Amino acid sequence: MKRYALISLAIACTDGDKNPPVEFNSQPEVTITSHEDGDVVLAGEVVSFSATVSDLNDDFSDLEAQWTASGRVICAFIPPDTDGVSRCETTVQEGENVIQVEVRDPDNESGTDSVDISVVVSEAPVAQIVQPTTNGVYYSDQLITFEGVVSDEEDAAVDLIARWESSLDGVLSLNSTPDTNGSFSDVGNLSVGEHGITLYVEDTTGKNSSELITITVKESNTAPTCSITAPQTGTAGLQGELILFEAIVGDIDIPATDLTVEWSSDKDGVLGPSQPTTNGNVSFPFDALTVNTHVISLTVTDEVGEQCVDQLVYTVGSPPVLSLIRPTSGTTFNDGDVITFEAEVTDNEDVFNALTVEWSSSIDGVFESSSPNSSNLSLFGFDGLSVGAHIITITATDSDGLYSSAVLDLTINGLPSQPTVGLTPDPAYVSDDLVASASGSVDPDGQTVSYSYEWFKNSVATGLTGNTLPAANTSKGETWTVQATPSDGFSTGPYGEASIVISNTAPEVSTVSLSPSSPSTQDDITCSYVATDADGDSVTVSYVWYVNSNIQSSNTDLLSGPFQQGDVITCRVTPDDGTITGAYQEASATVTNSSPTISSVSLAPSTVYTDDYLTATVSATDPDGDPLTYQWDWYVDSGNGPQLVYSNSGLVTTDTLDGVYYFDRDDSVYVSVIVDDGSGSVSLASATIIISNTPPSATSVLISPTAPVAGLDDLYCNANDSDADGDLVTMSYVWDVDGVTTTNVSDTVLATDIANGEVWTCTVTPNDGTDDGAPQSASVTIGADVEDAVGSSFCASAGSQSDGTGYTIVSCLSDQSGVAGDESSDAAMYIWQPGSHYIFTPQ
Repeated sequence: MKRYALISLAIACTDGDKNPPVEFNSQPEVTITSHEDGDVVLAGEVVSFSATVSDLNDDFSDLEAQWTASGRVICAFIPPDTDGVSRCETTVQEGENVIQVEVRDPDNESGTDSVDISVVVSEAPVAQIVQPTTNGVYYSDQLITFEGVVSDEEDAAVDLIARWESSLDGVLSLNSTPDTNGSFSDVGNLSVGEHGITLYVEDTTGKNSSELITITVKESNTAPTCSITAPQTGTAGLQGELILFEAIVGDIDIPATDLTVEWSSDKDGVLGPSQPTTNGNVSFPFDALTVNTHVISLTVTDEVGEQCVDQLVYTVGSPPVLSLIRPTSGTTFNDGDVITFEAEVTDNEDVFNALTVEWSSSIDGVFESSSPNSSNLSLFGFDGLSVGAHIITITATDSDGLYSSAVLDLTINGLPSQPTVGLTPDPAYVSDDLVASASGSVDPDGQTVSYSYEWFKNSVATGLTGNTLPAANTSKGETWTVQATPSDGFSTGPYGEASIVISNTAPEVSTVSLSPSSPSTQDDITCSYVATDADGDSVTVSYVWYVNSNIQSSNTDLLSGPFQQGDVITCRVTPDDGTITGAYQEASATVTNSSPTISSVSLAPSTVYTDDYLTATVSATDPDGDPLTYQWDWYVDSGNGPQLVYSNSGLVTTDTLDGVYYFDRDDSVYVSVIVDDGSGSVSLASATIIISNTPPSATSVLISPTAPVAGLDDLYCNANDSDADGDLVTMSYVWDVDGVTTTNVSDTVLATDIANGEVWTCTVTPNDGTDDGAPQSASVTIGADVEDAVGSSFCASAGSQSDGTGYTIVSCLSDQSGVAGDESSDAAMYIWQPGSHYIFTPQ
């Protein structure tokens, strides 16, 4: 509902009429109530803005408000709440620092309000481990302190969530609730080993971070070690004299700096503490020992109370009296002058020769040490002091080690000034000698100045001298410094120096070659190279191939055929050492005829004997289709290496070698075939065949006698042998009787082992030392006994066998009676007579 404000105006008009009422619209107003200038808002987090609106003419429902952040609309025009509050819940981004609200009425009258805020990016929390520390030493049987601190730019420390975790023991049950300062601590034990200890922290927005340290937990503590190094036990000194006690301490478990060190005297009690250095060095200056002989104790205690003790004896007394006579302090001498040194020395306790007087130069060190003479004088001349300003210290020491000293100053000559130094060439590479030049030194005595040079690599002395550094000593990236030291012939002055960094040298390709160097039309061509880098850098290369000046392929070392005969193939190789590219190099080759190819050379048969024929077969082709010819070279190795025994050539693809003429048993035989297309040739050798052993043979096996008599005749087995390889043949024998094999393996069966009626078979097997030949056999039947009685005689059950002569061999036994008779059997006539038992009659 629009509300109106009516204003009555009295206007004087010439006609005296009154004007009608005029309607007036007021401007709406708005005020931001949720934020003020300077408020901080987190970027990306939801923020609630609010403002009150008002209008004299309109209801709240007739108004609408819009919110912007630095010009970006964050809440579009919408009516305010019924209570006149405009609300906007949104996020703002970094840089959107001006928040403005605009309210408008139905007549487009508007009002605005704005605030300047700070938009900050929310940061993750921070975790910091205070204890334990990486360099700490811990033990599994002792409590370890865990102390941490967490913080967050936006959240209060008490709102953060923290926890401890070990890589070995997992989440640790430790108090990790931060106080208002973000601190928390607790103690606990860890297992033996190397732990990764992590402190995790998370803020209220879920952002988190952590800190990780590594600590080592040992099983148990080891006591420290300690040793007093100065002064030596038995040393003496003056009352009130400052004594510097020194020692070396250590502990295998903790740094030396964590040890507690205390000095004490058995006479004066505790003297005081010392703090060890990281190297375990301990120094304790003390000047309040009483006059006495003291046992000084060094006590070292580690972090768990383990101790080490070392001791020395020190005496406090009175020193000698020293009076310097000459030279006068402040005198200057020329180099080489003989200087007379003299001092008087006396002592209350010791005679003159029990004292020692030492003369020392601040430049040259001790140059005289001796006892005074009987007049208590230390007197000598010396000309060996170096050029320069000296502080001469004279020290007189008695038998207790107590001493007194005096000091004088003297000067020897002067020093030349610092020179200006240059290095050439610049820039310099590993192939360059570095040459140093120095100039400009002035000698205060007017002496001629010369220079000596010392070379340093990366600030480390090399021991190299001279004004020239050979290139062989340098490498890329090294910083070389030369120090030039001036000398006036007596002493040296301050050095001058110059430095240079060795620059990278471009890589080089020294050789490019093609393989094959004379490629054929069917070849694949490989590009090889030799690349060097003077700096020793790893060199990579790129390839570009050309065929008759036309680019064919890039970045490969292989170019595949086929090609045309006469083509010019070029490979270009460009080196790179990872920093710069070097100059390319090329190699070219002209394509020639394609040689024939041999796919196989075979020999048959696979098993060959001495008198066999060996046949070779070749399979070959020519890529260009050229007619092929073949040369067969046969090689036989009889133990003295392969020898060419036969060569043949022609158009056929087979060739034969006769074993009768060319090889024997155990020879190694192969053939090499050369295949030629008229322009080029290739060769291939066959596999080697070993000539096999020819087994021996046995012939004409015969058992003698052919008509054996049981109990009278031994059986003998005989056979002829032969061997194609000419080997010595031996025979083995097996005897069967009536089909049953006996144990007799000799060539003889004794007469006592045979019986009439048995059939004996001899089987002979020949052997040439390598193989057995085929067995051969012969059999014989043993003759029957003849009944022998007075007045009657006959051959009964006579045994017989054929000997192949057409005769039947009849076996009869002799009879002692001497009576002759005759019998017939099986149409054969047998004649028996005393003393005879072999009768032959025709069959």
